[in-house]
Amino acid sequence: MERRLDTALTLDELAEVAHLSRFHFERVFADYSGETPLARVRRLRLETARRRIAAGLNGGLLDLALDSGYTSAEAFSRAFRSQFGYAPSTCPRAPATTPPEIRITHLDALPIQYIPFEGQISESLRPFDELRARALLQDIPRERRKGWSIEHARNDATGQITLQAALLSDRLGASIMGLVHGALPAGQYAVIALQGRYDDVPGVDELARRVERETGYTVTDGPRLRSFHNASYLPADFEKRWELYLPVQG
Repeated sequence: MERRLDTALTLDELAEVAHLSRFHFERVFADYSGETPLARVRRLRLETARRRIAAGLNGGLLDLALDSGYTSAEAFSRAFRSQFGYAPSTCPRAPATTPPEIRITHLDALPIQYIPFEGQISESLRPFDELRARALLQDIPRERRKGWSIEHARNDATGQITLQAALLSDRLGASIMGLVHGALPAGQYAVIALQGRYDDVPGVDELARRVERETGYTVTDGPRLRSFHNASYLPADFEKRWELYLPVQG
């Protein structure tokens, strides 16, 4: 959906990609995500338009309307106002970007249940899909599934990564079949709140210099953690919210 927001998308096409009937696809998608497939497409198109306006890259209203799947500026403006509560012409400009804030925190060795993964970085989301599926099979609700990634090794030159895809045991309230029991690595961490793609991260060397310059702590060797804070089941890339934990000493 995200890759084809600027082209026509039908429910039949989306169902075919999912290898499901149109009726079954629409039902299971809505049950999982809380919105129908075409409602999601409309929402993401309008949000993309809003972000373009806020960044001053809107061009003209008719161009925005056509790019968003509307046949007229009037229809686009009505949908935009319904979605955001204001007209495209009064959309506030985005504030100047600032570097993400860094805070130092101590993390306890919280119990987790996880799936180990060692393989290509390009496949590193696969254990999280399995983690989510296993939790769903045991009817673990979304609000109890607090997700973490524990990255033990990463080699960008070879494309290899070793990690654990984990959920906090205390919040789950149950033992999930097929998961390994363990604990988050305790210690002091520099925590950086980020938004966007999970691989869209400033270089670790750059972050390490910022940590040292702004906090007086030094980034050390050790597992790097990610804590995920997405409100929806299927966040678009620009909706993803997460925190990066870098081990430090000071």
